[in-house]
Amino acid sequence: MKSFTDIGQFRSVIKSVKCSYDYQGQDEDDQPIFRHVNPYPTLKFIGTVKLHGTNAAIVKYKDGHYEFQSRERVLALGDDNSAFMLNLSKKNYQQLFDGIEFDDHCAIYGEWCGQGIQAGVAISKLPKMFVIFAVRIDNVYQDLGKYLHIHNNEENIYNIRQFEHYHLDIDFNNPEDVNNTLVDFTTAVEAQCPVGKHFGVEGVGEGIVWEYTDDTKRYIFKVKGEKHQSSKIKKLVSVDVEQIKGLKEFASYAVTESRLNQGVDKLKELNKPIDMTSTGEFLRWIVTDIIKEEQDTIVENQIDPKKVNGFISSVARQWWFSYLDKQEY
Repeated sequence: MKSFTDIGQFRSVIKSVKCSYDYQGQDEDDQPIFRHVNPYPTLKFIGTVKLHGTNAAIVKYKDGHYEFQSRERVLALGDDNSAFMLNLSKKNYQQLFDGIEFDDHCAIYGEWCGQGIQAGVAISKLPKMFVIFAVRIDNVYQDLGKYLHIHNNEENIYNIRQFEHYHLDIDFNNPEDVNNTLVDFTTAVEAQCPVGKHFGVEGVGEGIVWEYTDDTKRYIFKVKGEKHQSSKIKKLVSVDVEQIKGLKEFASYAVTESRLNQGVDKLKELNKPIDMTSTGEFLRWIVTDIIKEEQDTIVENQIDPKKVNGFISSVARQWWFSYLDKQEY
């Protein structure tokens, strides 16, 4: 299983870049030494449209066999994810790997999206398509700019760089300087999805994924529009952690409609029944996702994860029961 890595927030990338450039080696006790000696770099990020579908991948191994994946599991025709494997098996997916050399495996990641997969966005009005957004060779993510040829448009397999994308230099000595630019780009995408527009369809987009990749480093973050935010923040882009007081306030901040719907999508991806029997698994996913994505907020506000779990579960459980009631009508 070659899972695609999680995409974090801008604030997490700022911290990672600064830690990387401040790292001065180990001391005599093998403890890391961090010291700000030189100015931080200015890195050239490329932004691509974040598509609202389901994460999917095709992996080729050195023995020649292929594997279809969702984000969470290896797929089979009888245990598929929104018919991704069924649809791609009919296409010439093997040619996507032509000319790519590897020692153990090569994974091509993308978004499986279109009619019947998600709703409420422009691309949900389009036929199903696989849009490639990453290539990983022997566990190393590659610069997608070197793989722009990987697509087969006649079979509804596209490369995300075929659509409108964006360039932004980020000076990590003053990263907050790009906040307004990030917001402007994201607001425009949410108002009209560039991928939908490419195919003549009007409607909202989800946001933008920004990535910097070279031979040794990869930094990636997402900025979603207000309608797709996983947490209730006042700004689309936040460099400083939001100050939240109290466990109830944190639960209200973190348990959003978008995140709850993501939890339902995760159950569907795992082929779990959307009924009361999945309540425990649904709540566990919500809690785990929040603790993972909001680590810096939790630390900054000195919130005890064990204590806040009950508040998160209470809010999520109430929503879940209401959601199930609506499914019965």
